[in-house]
Amino acid sequence: MFDYDVFFSYRHRPLDSEITQKLFNLAENYRLPASLRERGMHGVRRAFRDTEELPVSRILTDTIDKALHSTDCLVVVCSTDTPSSEWVDREVATFIELGRADHVFPILISGDPDTSFPASMKLIPDIMDRLMDIRVPGNDTRRMMSLAESEMLKVIACIAGCTEEELAREHQLEQNRNVVKRAVTCAAAFVLILAVSLSLMIKAQNFREEAEKREAASMQILNELTYGLPDRLADVPGSYSRIKDILHGNTEDINKILRLTRNKEAGEYEAAVNYEKLATAENVLGMHNEALDSETTAISLFETLAGSGYEKAEAGTASGYNNRAIILNSAGRYEEAGEDYDKAIGMQQALAHGDDLVLARMIFNSGSNAIDLGNGNLAAERFEQSLGLLDSMDKSADVLDALSTVKYDYGVLLYRSGLYNDAADMLSDAYEDINALVGMNDSLQNRSNSIQIASMLAACLTDAGNYEDADRYYEEAIKDAEILAQDEENISYQQMLAELYNNRGLSHNIRGNYITADEYYSDASDVYGKIYAKTGSDPDRAAYAVSLLNTGENAFKAHEYDKSERLFARGLGEYSQVSESLGEYHRAQYLAWRSYYELIHLRDYNAALASASSALELQPDNMLVKLNYAYACLYSGNSDRAVSLFREIASSGLGEADTIKRDLEAQEDAGMISDEINAVINEMQLF
Repeated sequence: MFDYDVFFSYRHRPLDSEITQKLFNLAENYRLPASLRERGMHGVRRAFRDTEELPVSRILTDTIDKALHSTDCLVVVCSTDTPSSEWVDREVATFIELGRADHVFPILISGDPDTSFPASMKLIPDIMDRLMDIRVPGNDTRRMMSLAESEMLKVIACIAGCTEEELAREHQLEQNRNVVKRAVTCAAAFVLILAVSLSLMIKAQNFREEAEKREAASMQILNELTYGLPDRLADVPGSYSRIKDILHGNTEDINKILRLTRNKEAGEYEAAVNYEKLATAENVLGMHNEALDSETTAISLFETLAGSGYEKAEAGTASGYNNRAIILNSAGRYEEAGEDYDKAIGMQQALAHGDDLVLARMIFNSGSNAIDLGNGNLAAERFEQSLGLLDSMDKSADVLDALSTVKYDYGVLLYRSGLYNDAADMLSDAYEDINALVGMNDSLQNRSNSIQIASMLAACLTDAGNYEDADRYYEEAIKDAEILAQDEENISYQQMLAELYNNRGLSHNIRGNYITADEYYSDASDVYGKIYAKTGSDPDRAAYAVSLLNTGENAFKAHEYDKSERLFARGLGEYSQVSESLGEYHRAQYLAWRSYYELIHLRDYNAALASASSALELQPDNMLVKLNYAYACLYSGNSDRAVSLFREIASSGLGEADTIKRDLEAQEDAGMISDEINAVINEMQLF
């Protein structure tokens, strides 16, 4: 039996001491899940940390030595100041001498293992298996402790005598049970109030005052069912399936209340809002058909109310068409989405007292859908309209959210056209706006948007050749995205992480780091494959296909030709099934990839030129299309056109010049012959 469950070893420096104090409180206040306590396990009952700076000496005091001998686990707070501490090193060495090296847990707050581990710790063979990493840019202690809450489960599990996976599972289950208890409490309150309302109906039929009280209670319940509980749960990881279930249950409860209330129209409006929220939850879960059914029901209710003159119903109808368009877009039905967006915008503009912020969002959504359709001109026009409305407003949280979203998609449009400097400026503005919003409200959705913008900005900086800044954005974004993606039911988080892995792979591919690029590309394919297996949607299948093609292109450069050909065949097979249905942009992308496959693997240069020409007709400003068209020209006898295009593409950014150079080197290594290859490679080195 140990006197202490955990001993905190640390250097007495401001950051180290602050983090240790917070870890100490976290450990002692952590409550082990009831299911594990029932099996006789316990968490941290007592922790030890030294609060005084001790003199430099290799001899431990009696107090420290006694505490180390009677402690189960040693947590070492590691920073760049740690290796210079004789005391920390000796405390680790003592734990090793006691035969408990496997109970030493490093928690990294700055630097890296090479620069922050004490010498004795580096002697422990499996120490990295127990590493707890809570480093964040700027040493933001709030964010560090947010990471520590999950990282410290490694130590708690060791003390309890169970696996970390078991503890994490039981910990999550207990949190889920607590959410359910709150939901049950809410439901119980509803039943109680309903019973009171029914009693009041019988006893107070002739008393207006009592009837008004009953009416107020009924509408209060409606408001709680439609807005209260679902909105509180929306920012809890892994909660959307529960929100969906609650909203499904609400439809029955609302119908009951509608039979009690005299204000039928108000109740029916709440029912429509409930269906709209249900549709949003179903869409997040990838249940597109169910979401469309729910949203169509909401629109029908709104339209009926609008026909009877109910004041808020016209705005509700416009909102309904906008939300249905969002769902159609998620399902890859871009033409239908465009029609619904146009309806929503027209209705919103016709409102006597319309909200310009709502209108700006609808116009932006239409522009975003236009990108997916491949209509860049319409997208740019809509984005400019939306920004024009937003720039005239005070920078509230809602306006910052809208600004960052519009600027992000505008940046994506500029990036796809190869306007990297303009794209970087737009995305930098978006990143500034979203981080200002995070400062006001650090919600999961806002953090997710910040990560997405950082990812796109990093990709833009990569193609512009600014690799150092790109790496910085990638590292921060991936670390945060991996935390959010632990919520496996939230498809948007999984898509965000997969896109980050894919773009990070591209960044390494451009620089010739093919082994590292393959690791990121493979991770992206794994995640995209799981997403598509869950949703079955055409856009997710297209994303999976492109990730396979990227991995195949990287394998070609690494001289793994058989692997490359297999991946190209798989990727093109998947893409061919959906490219036609997804619109012009994806048709052009598919043809460009097919052209490159015909070029490097089939060596059918005429077929490659035909595919690339068809892609160019669809998307003449798309950088991937232009690049693969240039390669096809190079090998099919039109070298002058190829060289002209290479110069045009390379002038847009150093990253593009590096891409051309490495592509041509790989083609030459594979035995592809053109008189212009070496001259173009030498010219690319001048950019």
